Amino acid sequence: MGEKSRRIWAFVCKDFVESVKNKSILIAVVLPVVASLLFGVLDGAQTPKEFTLAIYEEADSGFGEFVAQMAVNFQVQEVSSSKHGQELVQGGEVHGFLQVEPDDGFLLFLDSGRPVYFFALREHMTQLIDAYLGIPLRYDLEVIPVGDTTVSRSVLPVWLTVTMSMIGVMVVSGMFAEEKDTKSLDAIGVSPAGYGELLLGKGLFGVLLSAGTVAIMVILNRTHGIGLSGWLALVFLTLLGATCFTSIGLLIGVVASGQSTARSVATILYFPLLFPTLVADLSSFTRMLANLFPTFHLFTGLEAVLLHGRGVGYVWFELVVLSVFSAVLTTVAMVSYRRMVNARD
Repeated sequence: MGEKSRRIWAFVCKDFVESVKNKSILIAVVLPVVASLLFGVLDGAQTPKEFTLAIYEEADSGFGEFVAQMAVNFQVQEVSSSKHGQELVQGGEVHGFLQVEPDDGFLLFLDSGRPVYFFALREHMTQLIDAYLGIPLRYDLEVIPVGDTTVSRSVLPVWLTVTMSMIGVMVVSGMFAEEKDTKSLDAIGVSPAGYGELLLGKGLFGVLLSAGTVAIMVILNRTHGIGLSGWLALVFLTLLGATCFTSIGLLIGVVASGQSTARSVATILYFPLLFPTLVADLSSFTRMLANLFPTFHLFTGLEAVLLHGRGVGYVWFELVVLSVFSAVLTTVAMVSYRRMVNARD
């Protein structure tokens, strides 16, 4: 390893040490990893198994007793009035309230603030009422899951995209701008280390931090079954995505006057950089808009690899687009950095 390579690696090691000491940066890296693990808890979560239901019967229909006998996962509470039952739902004391009217009329009140219980309880109550009235089943619908249906795997592509863009845009920009606040750039100008080595060191740090975080999240979420081509595609997507966002972060750090300005600019740019990707499927316009951002192509590629087991041959377009973004953004960052250095000399 030459002297120049050792100096660049020294910059990388210095940034890693400082990132461990910096609580805000540590949180920005550790929090996504921990959050991705929490999604795994949802993998075993099925439709809620226990329901609390308040029932008011205008006449003695016996429906409450029927539910208590037929559905052992229901805790039935008889109430004295419709108003009381609605108040229990509104106050969050029960999941639903059913008012049984004469001539087989039913009013079901559900808490819309609990969407999981809302849809599950609506389905359960429809089946119970059909059974109570003796309505024969008109059809048999069997839902067969195709592919990996775990929550953690389905959320992982978007979560990796969010994490990589956050590290590149927000963490790298702040750490580069910090060199201005601490006057480190002035010291580098009179040292054997050139300005270019600092830029390479910062860029390599950002790529390694992003790639390392992605690797940890992928391993902890037990990603498997994507094949050799899938793993290669995942590696290429990660490196190209990390390069894109690190270049954006370096560019922000270069043009910003200091760390405070860099973090403000990064915060302002982060949301519009990510938002089109999250709403891409709403309409043809939002999808066309999303195609203008590297976040969308990174997410699309990760989704194809992690959810559908695709390989390099399938995500070649995303890889090409990310390569173009990486080349353009890296060039712009280097040109801006050179202008900053010339202005200092």
